[in-house]
Amino acid sequence: MTKPRPTRKRFPRSHTQRRQVGLWGKDTVVIERMSQEGRGIASRQGKIVFVSGALIGEHVRVQCTAVKRDYDTANMIGLQLDCAPSALRVLPQCPIYDKCGGCTLQHWSPAATQQHKQDALLTILLQIAPRLILAPPITSCSNGFRHRVRLLVTRNADQTYSLGFRQRGSHDAVNLQHCVVANTAVNTLLQALPKILFGVPKLQGLREIEIDADSNDQLGLCFYFAANPGEKILSALRTAVLLKPVIAMRVRLTAKKALRSDAPYSDDGGEPLRHSQELYEEGELTLRLHPVIEDDAAETDALQLAYLPGDFTQTHWGVNAALVSLALTWLKPNSDEIALDLFSGIGNFSLPFARRTKIVHAIEGNSDMVLRVETNAKRNGIENISTQKLNLLTDTVVLPKADIAIIDPPRAGAKSVCETLARSKVKRMVYISCHPATLMRDARVLCGAGFRLTKAAAVDMFPHSGHSEAIALFER
Repeated sequence: MTKPRPTRKRFPRSHTQRRQVGLWGKDTVVIERMSQEGRGIASRQGKIVFVSGALIGEHVRVQCTAVKRDYDTANMIGLQLDCAPSALRVLPQCPIYDKCGGCTLQHWSPAATQQHKQDALLTILLQIAPRLILAPPITSCSNGFRHRVRLLVTRNADQTYSLGFRQRGSHDAVNLQHCVVANTAVNTLLQALPKILFGVPKLQGLREIEIDADSNDQLGLCFYFAANPGEKILSALRTAVLLKPVIAMRVRLTAKKALRSDAPYSDDGGEPLRHSQELYEEGELTLRLHPVIEDDAAETDALQLAYLPGDFTQTHWGVNAALVSLALTWLKPNSDEIALDLFSGIGNFSLPFARRTKIVHAIEGNSDMVLRVETNAKRNGIENISTQKLNLLTDTVVLPKADIAIIDPPRAGAKSVCETLARSKVKRMVYISCHPATLMRDARVLCGAGFRLTKAAAVDMFPHSGHSEAIALFER
């Protein structure tokens, strides 16, 4: 006798399983203001619509891309007939601007985007410092500045390779042979690299490549594989790639998943970078850094910062030099003071601060970066840097005693670090932010413990994009 089939239980449908509200298609809207990240904001049937590609004052035709509970999103199709474009609109210089997910604000003049970022920063910071007047923004050239780019790799049916950036709103790549914002050395290798790769057999699992150019226009490549290519392929890759001006090479095996709790963030403000296993390293690159401090006549030699392709370095090195100079000018380090450099990286702040203080405690969560600081200190004849490997994103952080501090955290910010500094005897500190929301959160922690936000400025590290950075000075 067969058993009766059990009755299937029916569970109520969760809110995540509900049918997505249908898109409303095309319409015409008027852009009333700009969002913090540079999208136009319009009102449609009493609901906010964020419009990519539109500028304030424009009457535009749009295509709905998403319907959310509190807002909708849309892409600009074009200007409404008989309506003039904004006086701030410029012709994008990149031929793939409308597809690439990188420079999404090329339609907006660089001067206008810089002013917008400055105004957006001031609006946020006035909540905790009502009398704050921002310093002039840190800016530099808006094209030809990137000394490193990270590219998606596509293997075509004919076994050739294409390189590109991620498309807007997609995981797919948009192929390119020249990048408007990359420097000449990077673009030269970008054009030659597909042919070089074609000469290497069976590069299966190759997902991404980073091209780095140093201050001497020497180049390095970091390859990211999803599967171990094996020693035979690595040997063939070394032979094909390590020809002047390429002097450095790195191969990494990327993990399938990233732990959001401690994963480093990409420099353009994107998702956390996945953890990687090192398979091969050879050579090194060198960036020159010569900060200039106001009212300081002392002449110092340029610092030489060695690194490997794939290491984090600021993408706009000209802006970075101005940023380091301003941090030194604002903090005014004295020769009898002890300094903290938190999230120290390759020593971008540690080395110039060590030349002007008694000692610098350089603290970093990545052991490779700790080694870079130590190596770079020896290279530049600096002996007063103490290094420490410490996860600064944990709930409890114990720091050495210090008089001044500089923090350059990822997008996640430095809440635990700021809570520790709030209880310390640090008198002055500079906070370098790459995310306004976490800057505001951490600033509230500091200001609630006796610090005052006395100076701040916007930092245009990524021209043509909505990514906003800032520098802020806090004093007891």
